[in-house]
Amino acid sequence: MAHKVEVAPSGRAACRGCKKPIAKGTTRFGEEFVNPFSEEGGTSFRYWHLECAATKLANELAGALASYEGTVPDREALDALVAEHIRPPMPYAERAGTGRARCRACDETIARGELRVAFERTYETAMGPQKGAAYAHPGCVRRYLDREKERGRQAPEMEALLRDLEAHSKLGRDDLAAVRERITAPAGA
Repeated sequence: MAHKVEVAPSGRAACRGCKKPIAKGTTRFGEEFVNPFSEEGGTSFRYWHLECAATKLANELAGALASYEGTVPDREALDALVAEHIRPPMPYAERAGTGRARCRACDETIARGELRVAFERTYETAMGPQKGAAYAHPGCVRRYLDREKERGRQAPEMEALLRDLEAHSKLGRDDLAAVRERITAPAGA
């Protein structure tokens, strides 16, 4: 799906982030989606204030800003906000920021501050397919990957996964070593 940065031609669109109107003449971010209400299965755009998109869709906004030739008000502050919220490529390992995510293998809550591995997954919503993160405890990664393969989904091989985690994660050396150790530990250890 396409993403774009443009100047709002009217003040009718509301921001998907804060739900407030986007004023006419304001630079905004648009994300394309499959419109479920279109008879032909066409696409539409959802719009965001740039600051709202920077916190929720930093990766997508960064790409759209790179190709935008117009002037963006307060560009340095916006770029800093994007950099603060940019997500590394998946898969990656991190410490959980909240205690709300559940492990996709054991279905237990991943506690705040606990190590976890993020995988990209696509899920269906009323507004069409959406991409998001699926999380697993490092000790549950093998079970998660086996389950994905059983369901006919593509899952990385172990060596490729470990290489990607090393390259994509922002964790320190000790945390990365702990993630690797838990992933590679024999089952039941």
